[in-house]
Amino acid sequence: MAPHLGNNGQLSRDERVQLYGIDCEDQVMWHDWTPGIESVQDLVLQNVALVTQKVKFKLPPTKEFDMPYPEPFKLAPGMKKSIPISFRPSKYVPHVDRVQIITKGGSFFVTVKALVKDVALSVPHFLDFGLCPTMERSEQTIDVYNTGTLRAHMKWHSKPPFTVRCPADAVEVGHSVRAVVEFEPRTASVFDGLIACEAVSAAETMPSGAAEDELDPDSAVTPPESKQYALQCTGVGKMPHLCVSGGRSPIVEFGSVSPGNRAPQTLELLNTTPVRAQFRVRPMHDSGETTPLPPLSFSVSPESGIVEPNCAFQITFMFQSHTVKEYACQRFQITTPGGTPLVVTCKAFCRPIDVRLSTRSINFGEIPSGKVYSRTLQLHNDSDRPAPYHFINVDHGKGVFWLDRHMGVIPPDSFMVVTVFFGPMANINYFKQVSCVIKGALAPLTLHLLGSAHTEKSRPARIDQHHIDIFRNMQLSGVREHQVVDKPEDISNDDDPLLETLEPVIPEVPVRPLSATATFLEMMLPADSKLRDVTISPGYLDFGQSSVLTTSEKQTVTITNRTSQKVSVSWMIVGETRMPCMNNEQSVFSVYPVSKDIKPRGSADFEVAFRPQSSQSVEGEILEAVVMQKVNRTFRLVDLERFTPPWTLSVRGMGHTMGGTRNDPQVDISESNIRFRPCHPGERTYQVAMLTNPGDMALAFQILPAVDASKGELSSLQDLKDEAPFTAWPTQGIILPHQFALVVLEFAPTAAKNESAFVANFQVVVDYNVSQPKTIRVSGRAWQPQLSFARGAGTVTFPPTCSGIASSMVCTVKNVSEIPISYECRIPTRLRSTFWFPEPTGQLAPSESASLTAHFCPSSERVFSAPMYCTARCVEDPDNFVEGPFKALVPKTSTADEEQPSYVLQLVGHGKGPALSLEPDGLDLGAVKACEAAKNQVVILNSSQLTVHYFVEAVFIGTDPQAAEVADQALRLGHNDGSVAGRCTETLEMDFYPPCRGEFVYQVTVTPKGEAAGGPSGKSVNFTLRAVVQYPAIQIADLRTECDTLQPQSMMWTQFQVDGINELYQGEVAEVERKFQAAIGIDEKKRLVRQLKPFQLLFGTAAAESSPTVVYVVLSNPSRLPIRFSFQTPKNLNLQNAPYWCDEKALIDDREAHFSWVEEHGIYDIQPRSGEIPPGDFLHVKMTYYHHSIGTHILPVVFNVHDGRSVLLYLKAHSVAPSVGCLSVRSSVVQLQPVPLGTAKGVVQPVELTNSGAVSAPWRVDLESIMKHNLDNYDFEVLSVTPTEGVLEPQSSTFLHFTFTPLEAKRYICPVRIEMLKDGRPAEELCFELQADGYRPDEETPEVEQLFPANLPIQTYAPVPGCGAALSIEILDFERCPLRSRTSQMLVLVNYTSEFVLSFRWDARQLFRSEHELEIEPAFGELSPGSHCIVVFRLCCDEPVDVSGEIACQLGWTHLSAYGQKSVTDQIEDPKLRPEYFAYHADHIHEPTRNGRGADAPVHISVANRLTVSRFRNLMSTAAGQKFLNENLHRTSVLSSHIPTMSPRRAMQASTMGRALQGKEELPGTQSKGMGLADVSTMGPQPPTPPTSFPLYVRLRAQVADWVVPPEQVKDFVVECDSRNLAARRETEARVALHEADVTSPGVMSSLMRHSEDDGYGEMPRQASPPRRAMNSSSSARTQDEPPGEIGPDVVSKVLEHMIREVMSEDEFGMILDKMLSQDTPCYIQYENSAPPGLPPPAYAAAPEADLLQDPMSEEMPPSATFPADAADADEPEDELLSALLTRGKASQMIRSDLLMDFEVPQSCNDAPDPGSAVASATPAGTERRRLITEEESVLEHPPSPSDTAARRSWEEALAHYGEVDLNAFQDSAGEVLDRLLLDMMDDVIAGRLNWMRPLPRARSVRR
Repeated sequence: MAPHLGNNGQLSRDERVQLYGIDCEDQVMWHDWTPGIESVQDLVLQNVALVTQKVKFKLPPTKEFDMPYPEPFKLAPGMKKSIPISFRPSKYVPHVDRVQIITKGGSFFVTVKALVKDVALSVPHFLDFGLCPTMERSEQTIDVYNTGTLRAHMKWHSKPPFTVRCPADAVEVGHSVRAVVEFEPRTASVFDGLIACEAVSAAETMPSGAAEDELDPDSAVTPPESKQYALQCTGVGKMPHLCVSGGRSPIVEFGSVSPGNRAPQTLELLNTTPVRAQFRVRPMHDSGETTPLPPLSFSVSPESGIVEPNCAFQITFMFQSHTVKEYACQRFQITTPGGTPLVVTCKAFCRPIDVRLSTRSINFGEIPSGKVYSRTLQLHNDSDRPAPYHFINVDHGKGVFWLDRHMGVIPPDSFMVVTVFFGPMANINYFKQVSCVIKGALAPLTLHLLGSAHTEKSRPARIDQHHIDIFRNMQLSGVREHQVVDKPEDISNDDDPLLETLEPVIPEVPVRPLSATATFLEMMLPADSKLRDVTISPGYLDFGQSSVLTTSEKQTVTITNRTSQKVSVSWMIVGETRMPCMNNEQSVFSVYPVSKDIKPRGSADFEVAFRPQSSQSVEGEILEAVVMQKVNRTFRLVDLERFTPPWTLSVRGMGHTMGGTRNDPQVDISESNIRFRPCHPGERTYQVAMLTNPGDMALAFQILPAVDASKGELSSLQDLKDEAPFTAWPTQGIILPHQFALVVLEFAPTAAKNESAFVANFQVVVDYNVSQPKTIRVSGRAWQPQLSFARGAGTVTFPPTCSGIASSMVCTVKNVSEIPISYECRIPTRLRSTFWFPEPTGQLAPSESASLTAHFCPSSERVFSAPMYCTARCVEDPDNFVEGPFKALVPKTSTADEEQPSYVLQLVGHGKGPALSLEPDGLDLGAVKACEAAKNQVVILNSSQLTVHYFVEAVFIGTDPQAAEVADQALRLGHNDGSVAGRCTETLEMDFYPPCRGEFVYQVTVTPKGEAAGGPSGKSVNFTLRAVVQYPAIQIADLRTECDTLQPQSMMWTQFQVDGINELYQGEVAEVERKFQAAIGIDEKKRLVRQLKPFQLLFGTAAAESSPTVVYVVLSNPSRLPIRFSFQTPKNLNLQNAPYWCDEKALIDDREAHFSWVEEHGIYDIQPRSGEIPPGDFLHVKMTYYHHSIGTHILPVVFNVHDGRSVLLYLKAHSVAPSVGCLSVRSSVVQLQPVPLGTAKGVVQPVELTNSGAVSAPWRVDLESIMKHNLDNYDFEVLSVTPTEGVLEPQSSTFLHFTFTPLEAKRYICPVRIEMLKDGRPAEELCFELQADGYRPDEETPEVEQLFPANLPIQTYAPVPGCGAALSIEILDFERCPLRSRTSQMLVLVNYTSEFVLSFRWDARQLFRSEHELEIEPAFGELSPGSHCIVVFRLCCDEPVDVSGEIACQLGWTHLSAYGQKSVTDQIEDPKLRPEYFAYHADHIHEPTRNGRGADAPVHISVANRLTVSRFRNLMSTAAGQKFLNENLHRTSVLSSHIPTMSPRRAMQASTMGRALQGKEELPGTQSKGMGLADVSTMGPQPPTPPTSFPLYVRLRAQVADWVVPPEQVKDFVVECDSRNLAARRETEARVALHEADVTSPGVMSSLMRHSEDDGYGEMPRQASPPRRAMNSSSSARTQDEPPGEIGPDVVSKVLEHMIREVMSEDEFGMILDKMLSQDTPCYIQYENSAPPGLPPPAYAAAPEADLLQDPMSEEMPPSATFPADAADADEPEDELLSALLTRGKASQMIRSDLLMDFEVPQSCNDAPDPGSAVASATPAGTERRRLITEEESVLEHPPSPSDTAARRSWEEALAHYGEVDLNAFQDSAGEVLDRLLLDMMDDVIAGRLNWMRPLPRARSVRR
């Protein structure tokens, strides 16, 4: 259709007809015209309407066109009207005008046109392509009309991306041509282009003789011309984009597909762009992809197409594979010409067909021979595909075992029943392992067929399945056969009818399943393999061409017995040894002989002949031979525990009678191209091919060995060689008509070729037609693990990353191989904080790729680089596991010893400055009260230029389990995520509202997430929020008692239940306690007070009217919150405002009446009853019990810690009559410490007995219960007690010593009864139970409760009000000591008053049975004000003891006024008794300054050398300082509060107790403040109140026995010599005897009391002398007539002290120390062989080690051993004995002693000994036994032999006078000296006279 050419509303012809009913031409045209000549044309109008129309017209506006007068006219229907139009041109130019036709329905225009002769085309002016896909060609057509009068030639001009394709170069006049405009954008942008069409007319000439510029305008002739027409084109290039819903790289999962099934999966492609997308699907074959082997598993349809804009398109992927257990993965690329390719990954798994047998074994049992028996078997197919099966080693209808359906097809999800027949004729055991091969299954199924045939005369043993399993398990374990055990024939049970009726007992034997590979190997194992116990060769018999009913040539079959037992062979021949399987069955084979015995390790030959039964056919069968051990012929010879099953050997035989005729092969092969599953070298994969016989006759097939197909075509079949790793089994067989046979193909590569596949061809010869074989092509790949990283790129570069922010980069790792592999990525350890992989390990399926996310977090602004090492390994397939004898079939791969392949990828990252920081970086809220809110905020600062998104996480990191339970609800964050712009801050609000107590520690982590909100997490910034949430809590830190009865601290700690109260206040506040503190009603408080936790506080027992019992309880505030407390008694529980109508007497019961009476009479008093304790402070609460009345008094008191816990305390005490005694022990059940069995002497353990009464209490132990207890224990003295009776003084205590000697390892329980006597008769009794445990020494010691609570303080927590003395430590634990060992502990007794003299006396209270066992020095003494005393406790027991008890220190006070107002401090120390020292510093000598004039003035002690109070407090304020004091002061550190730095008044007022007790009590040593000045003046001067005289207690714990100390630790103790111990015991016994003889003697009493407290009070009080020990050694027992000049321990200690100071003051001493530190083995010079101070160093070297080991008895002193005369020095001692000792010390002999710590001979002593002083050994080497000599042997057996007779005489006199030297005595004496030195030094340190941080001062002495 021509285009519409009209303008200005002109309609087309058809439109005019439809609208107006008038038909006319569109235009009237003049072609050939001449200017100046008129030409006329008619305009014909026709009425095509059905009515008459009235028409008129208007003239054209131009003058060139003229028409008649426009009169209206009518046109009838169908009529025409011609209107002439005149054209009168004046110029030869184109003229155009129009005529308007007017009708009733409207008007229209008709164009009138005059054309000139020129070229004129009609070309569209604009063409819009719109949106077009890039890289694709878009087309639009245009029509070009020739509107001119000349034929026009066209020439197009265009530029890319626009092109024009026109089918013709010229267009005739009035014709048109259709051109195609093409648009092909290369980029996505807007394109505007101009296409020019140049039109040229045909060859024409101008008029002759006229020039171009001289032409007459009116002339009709015009020159030729060309015209250009422009076409404006525009288009937008848009990149097409195809995607799928669900991901950028879609994965098409087929899942598990059965072999052979064709599974489809559709994928919908979405075109989300407004342009069409032309796609193409093709498999990827780039460098990282592996081309799959044919036949291909995946296919796609369609492979190309077009997806319209914003539309979807479906493509279908198909998967079909016959390769079992193949994991297929292939990538397809969907490409568009201009868009991004879309990669589709197809994954599928070819799952094996699941077919199973209903049973794995069919046992026909014991049956009579000569009959046919049958059993049924079911084959279940649980898959969705038909499963062809074939019992591959069972012939059809032949054999001793045969099946009715030995092959077939099992329908999907169904089963098939197979009947198994058994027809034996021989009386033997039968066993055959049948393999059922299923096409598409993972492994063949194994069926065990077995039975036992017998007759009345011959009966073998019954064979069962467990015999098979035992034999198979044994062989899988590596044992070939059962061990032979001779078993005599037993004929006694031959006729036993009971054996025939009993069912056999079948034991359960675990079945060891075989893998798929092992199952195939066992099935395909060659018949002549050496792995078989019995082999047959050959396995295949081919008789070839034979004649019907004619016996062929015989072939020999050899059976070899590889066992150690004789076997019997029976061939299964129909009619002879087996039943016929069908009627008229005749065997085509005959064997001679049919049966034969084979010796161990022997073989036998059998001849087999072939006799075919039909012509022109193939015949054959499987010949079977049953081989059994000879002993299995009868059950009498069979050991059922070592039963060896029989073997069934098979030989496949066949032949034919076809003669020379060969038919065309009529066999169908299921797959002619078989692809094996890829594997690793050394592994095996299997495939099953199905050969089908479609014909009506049986056919025979033979499979020749595989030939490598890569070598091209072979010339003949004879050139085939087995070179490829492919195997087929069976290689020959017969297929019946319309049946099939399954053939197993094996692929077993030994080397990896990776992408290069193994390809081979199997030639299948059918019916002996060698010329036309069938071909089965097989292929497979063997791989080593191969990976590809980042598509082959060697470097991965991270984007610039801010410090602290982690960026990530996804690296693609692909398994290039077709086997599953595992990989492990490693980064060097030093770079793992910068680069890391969240998941560095993984597994990849074949051809699978994975994305590894690598993270980069820089720590500074620089470039980081790190290598990533990856190792790939093959994933072992459990189906390829082979064990047992089949392991020998697995070849060793050529790459077994090669290393696993590794890959390296370089990681590069650019670090920028840090991004986020927190202000502050930590917040400690301190102490926060529970259930109170705390608000805080943290500022997050972003210092980078990037916007950082972050998330906030609060994690509880504390260790408090209670706080961890409520940690999540205690802290609330203002927001959990957010963003902070670059260079900006953000505020994080935190609300902390803890609901319970505990230590709350949070780690608030702000983790940046990069520039995008979902970006990878970066390095987090941690913020620690810490708060200690507490309830106001309190602890009892100490407890002290003042009473007439001895009540030590340990007893009161238990009686007050301190541990329970402290544990209660460490817990959470209970709800009832909150309610109680908030209650205001009477009834409510009474109800709630009974629900509080009760505790009983026992004040003990005392006589009525005695001094009150006062208990000072130290309440400490361990929390960081101030606490307020109060004690509430029944009266002040806010019940005083009870209403008047309340009848109190009627409502109060007896208990409440007693409580009211106790409170009204003031029995108990508590001061203060309320108070406040700041954090870390303490307060003394004084609880007083007044003994006003006799009886038990109880008072309930509620102790409240405000806003904390409340507890109900029952104060309980007892007062007895003043005229009675009261005996008690600490508990009704006394637990003794356990004692091991086998102790020669029982362990003595004390039990405390106390008299709380005011009168003496005679007592007696009732021994009847103890004797009965011993009688019940084999009449052995298990338990004994001493003393058994006595008199206990009022308000005192003693100890009963129980000796416990166990006989058995058990708990002994003995009741003990103590009678209190009155007038010699029992008046009252005290009963308690004694428990003791005996245990075996090789067992653990039983745990028993200790006497002392574990939480007892070791020293006074704070000064007790009214007390002026304290001990530095209150527990002395001697731990475990051996017998007769002397162990010392010391403490410091301090008098911190300023005006009172302390008199003290230690009372052991009979804690030990003997006084010599515990020595206290000093046992009594006096201390001036502000002084101290070191008290030493020495323990030495000669019998086993286990002691736990208190020792009391009795105190007495005397004011200084009793000593005549003389200053005590002036004469504390006599300076004359102390030596004066010089302190050397540089070259100047500084002498000590004196406090007065004259030489006798006391020496001033510098503060630098004193342990001042400030230094002591500083040391005690830290844990390290306390440890230093404990180590240096032997745990006798003096408390800072015990050393007065101010007056006692100020010291007390500075404490909390002082503030609490001001105005109520007077402090010790101060004057009362309650009197006015007038009262004082009238009363005169009053002495201050003395401190309390209640004793101080020291807890003592010791365990002394030889069995408690290991033998190697005994040497660490100083064991007392026997003589000294005996002397001490005799001295003690004499003292006791003297006391018993005449205790009232004045002389004795004055001697005993010469150190009493009352003696010498009128004189100056003496400072307690330092502890000194009496010399109780053997030398101390001398008589009074000792020779003058005896050296005592004091002189020795002074001399040693002087010597040590002299040595340390020398300059060479420091050099010696430096040499000692630098030497390998330190050199030591011992006291034995070293010269005395002042002597020159010895001129002779130490003796060599060999000389020290020589026997001294064999040595003789040569004459040259004496010193030369000129060797004597002036400073050497003149004593001959000393000279002789020194001379002998320089010789080779050496006195050795463990006490003095002998060391090895120094290696640095290289000086050669003087030949004259060397001691030669007279004994040859090796003739005498060498031994080390001791000091006693050296001194006693070999006295020194000096040169002169005087020395020898002195030595003999010394031996005669003193006797033999006792080494233990010397050791003990040396210990005394060292003990004294240590005590003196410690005393100097405590007193400030010595600074241990500086070197010792040099003693002042004058050398002579």
